[in-house]
Amino acid sequence: MAKRTQVALQKQLTRELRHSAWLTKNLAKTQQQRQSQRRVLVIRSALAIKLGRAVEQ
Repeated sequence: MAKRTQVALQKQLTRELRHSAWLTKNLAKTQQQRQSQRRVLVIRSALAIKLGRAVEQ
């Protein structure tokens, strides 16, 4: 698997946050929303590791 760059992680995080907000509004408390929240956590963690700093909320 190829390494993801900082820019790619930022773009993916932005897209996932927008998607997560949509899911919260339209499909609250579904498995799809929970999976999206987990993806946000994973992407934020990967970005924090890449940058070598704490995760920003």
